[in-house]
Amino acid sequence: MEESKYPEQLKKIKNPPKQLYSEGNIELLKTNIISIIGSRACSENGKKLTKKFTQELVEQGLTIASGMAVGIDTIAHQTTLQENGKTIAVLGNGLENIFPKENIELYQQIIKKGGLIVTEYPPKEKAKSSNFLARNRIVSGLALGILVIEAGYRSGTSVTAKLAKQQGKKVFALPHEINDKHGIGTNRLIQNGAKIVTTTEDILKEFSFLQYKKFPAKQRISSKKNKKICSNPRYDKVYQYINEIPISFHEIYEQSKQDMAEINHILLMLEIEGYIEKVAGGYQCILDKR
Repeated sequence: MEESKYPEQLKKIKNPPKQLYSEGNIELLKTNIISIIGSRACSENGKKLTKKFTQELVEQGLTIASGMAVGIDTIAHQTTLQENGKTIAVLGNGLENIFPKENIELYQQIIKKGGLIVTEYPPKEKAKSSNFLARNRIVSGLALGILVIEAGYRSGTSVTAKLAKQQGKKVFALPHEINDKHGIGTNRLIQNGAKIVTTTEDILKEFSFLQYKKFPAKQRISSKKNKKICSNPRYDKVYQYINEIPISFHEIYEQSKQDMAEINHILLMLEIEGYIEKVAGGYQCILDKR
């Protein structure tokens, strides 16, 4: 990345990356960014909350950044794309060694839909654990603040939140029940000064230059006739089995008789393009209000 395009916000953090490699729309670095982070092994509730807050932050015109890891990161990126928003993925590896491998398709969709991929590592560098810890300072450094959805005990997510606080960034955390293992880290962050968040408005009101906009609540009507029509024949060989009642991956496999890897790919694409959502019990279609 040329020096003139190096993001100003990263120049202000401790130990800024000496160089950045990027692919995609670098103009996103000049936008208002919120980073959404959380557990790799996230709960079903964590998935739902990630979708909810991502959808609403995109609706408010914010760019969503995350680390493209499995779990909360992936859901944040996917949901942003589904909502036609802009997302930035910060990698702990080079652009020619995408990790995790199952997110190669997501990587391509981020680029295709006007998003941005950034990393401080040379193109051929492979992923390793120390890289991810270093990457986290960029995830927080690029943003106005970070939203922590879930964090377990001594998690990497909690480390990112600590880095954000050191950088002078706003740290937001969702409260959890005290017996929820996925919320040990978030509750501790709140105890240590993170802003407790229950609505998107709680986040925006912390920034004087951002104005919260109220929108009518989105409605979905549970009716088969309102299922979105998928025009891609390749996707439809899986999509035809998904309706408003959740269906498991195994049931899709049994009914469609497609290769498992092919089903996985199609399900990911249907999620990204806003036809289906992953819920407790499997997958269900997203219904239109006609």
